[in-house]
Amino acid sequence: MKEYHLPDRVNKFVLLNCFLVHFLGVTPFYLWLFVRSFFYFFPARAKLPESEAVSAADAFTQFKHVLLPITDRNPYLSEGTRQAAATAAGLAKKYEADITVVVIDENPKESVPEHDTKLSSVRWHLSEGGFQEFRLIERLGEGTKPTAIIGEVADDLSLDLVVISMEAIHSKHVDANLLAEFIPCPVLLLPL
Repeated sequence: MKEYHLPDRVNKFVLLNCFLVHFLGVTPFYLWLFVRSFFYFFPARAKLPESEAVSAADAFTQFKHVLLPITDRNPYLSEGTRQAAATAAGLAKKYEADITVVVIDENPKESVPEHDTKLSSVRWHLSEGGFQEFRLIERLGEGTKPTAIIGEVADDLSLDLVVISMEAIHSKHVDANLLAEFIPCPVLLLPL
């Protein structure tokens, strides 16, 4: 007569099953259901080590370089862009950070007659927020999507925060999905 040997894990499962049914009168399914419901009502709480929790909090409170992308076609800036400029200026002033403004437009500088008006409007709104000096980058007429330009600038300059209005996303100038995926730093989206 041949002997058949089951793998150890199967033998252990069979023994556990027999034990549960014989001594506890419980089938494994009901035991599994009980354990599952226990963890549903009493979920495990994960605690970060204190050093990691502090560094995560610092990432959102210690901005040293803020990016303000301007995709607005209005030479006097729309309400959302003005709000983003005021917020960027306020954060930069509070955390003693630098501001980089990137002006993005699909058309070249020569074909936009109000380009100088837009730049002076940006300067005025940042100075109203108490911020006089900032770095200005113009990316005009390149044919590249604004989201890609924002990602490139944020990556090249190792920025700490990007401040942008939801208006840029609603107007389809900036793709929020790509923004969230490719920007290497936190993005502050301001509501309308």
